[in-house]
Amino acid sequence: MAAAFGDGEVFVRLLVAGGSGMVLGLPYRKRPGGVRAHYLVTLGAALFCISGANLMGTPAETLRIVQGVASGIGFVGAASVLKRGSAIFGITTAASIWIAAAVGCEAALGDLVRAACVAPSIALTSWLLGLLERRIFRRRRVMASREGPGPRRSPR
Repeated sequence: MAAAFGDGEVFVRLLVAGGSGMVLGLPYRKRPGGVRAHYLVTLGAALFCISGANLMGTPAETLRIVQGVASGIGFVGAASVLKRGSAIFGITTAASIWIAAAVGCEAALGDLVRAACVAPSIALTSWLLGLLERRIFRRRRVMASREGPGPRRSPR
């Protein structure tokens, strides 16, 4: 029951995965986990899944590949999380990188249309929620520079 993909089909699946990653990275284009990081994550996840499906073939073994991608991508996501004082930054970027891996796996193993539709909808809702946070809740992404005075502390 090997799921051997033809070269043309593999190419299309990788194109969908890479394009989806670029779209997912657009809301993060000015941050360290931007377009290129999302592109590479979706493409890497797709390559792992395609290789696993071609070499192993059984659904249980392919699921183990997906599980490895899902847990391994946590290290990339953890690298995008920063803690400065009591503030934590980058959790949304880490979550986006995690979902980029899922979209890459979907493009490699599942429905190409779903992967191609999910990525823009996630990017759009992420952008809209960012606007909502800034405009309605007046929440701003502020990170003090290393040269700056640092976080303000209340008098004791």
